[in-house]
Amino acid sequence: MGITGVGSSYNFVYNTKTGKLSTKDGSKNEFVDFCNGDVKGEDTETLNHFDEHTRYQFTRMLYAYGTGMTGQNPFANDEKVEITADIDSATHTSFYVNGQKAFTAITGMSYLPSEIQTFGTVQQPFKTRGYKPYDPSTNSITIGVGSRFNLGNGYSMTVQEDFVWGEGYGNGSKADDERCNMMIGGLNSLIHFADQQYFSSMTDTYTDYILDFLASQGVDTSREFVINGTHCELVNGKISEVGNDYVVPSSIQQKAVKRYEESMSQLLNGGTWYRWS
Repeated sequence: MGITGVGSSYNFVYNTKTGKLSTKDGSKNEFVDFCNGDVKGEDTETLNHFDEHTRYQFTRMLYAYGTGMTGQNPFANDEKVEITADIDSATHTSFYVNGQKAFTAITGMSYLPSEIQTFGTVQQPFKTRGYKPYDPSTNSITIGVGSRFNLGNGYSMTVQEDFVWGEGYGNGSKADDERCNMMIGGLNSLIHFADQQYFSSMTDTYTDYILDFLASQGVDTSREFVINGTHCELVNGKISEVGNDYVVPSSIQQKAVKRYEESMSQLLNGGTWYRWS
């Protein structure tokens, strides 16, 4: 048995009567012995923390089905059930029961204090500088410090070092002033999000105003679009980063995932243990 990592796959048989695992061909397997309690992790030669976490996820799956949390139980009628678990990435493991997809387990990440400061709500300077108009070939636009936009009716907004400045208040009605406020708030949150400084949820309050603004610049938000190099899409009417299951900016997420993958690759006999509970 090789060392487990991203791309590895498990395939074993679960006996619903005995609660034990076995290989399909009956051969000896360290992971099976580990899950059955026949060997401790620190006494294995090839198992690492990916194996430990897969065991934990498997036991949680049994609990969820056994307690009726899912509304179904594929283990109820068969004495022997085939289980497959694929480690799709450091954070995603897909489980299959008798060849049918059961669920994908997603693991949350821990972040360093210095990383948390980079995507918190604390005001910080924008990263992007200057303006590049809409490029239809990539459905992209660049909006940074120094960019200025005319909102009509005497209103405008300018991107300063760490905030968006609005002008023209009082030129229109109270509703016009409020719209200007929301456009400013929307652009501020959009740039911080696109600069990998905000949670995606920080744009939610201003979604309609952001979409109106982007449409005025030519951006087609009905498909994938790019703001300041960040690939975006609308998911359930909200702006999200493409391919990012977490609200944390992908640039920070990827650093955390790399640390996590390195720690999970460590062998269980190395003395460092993670307790999944």
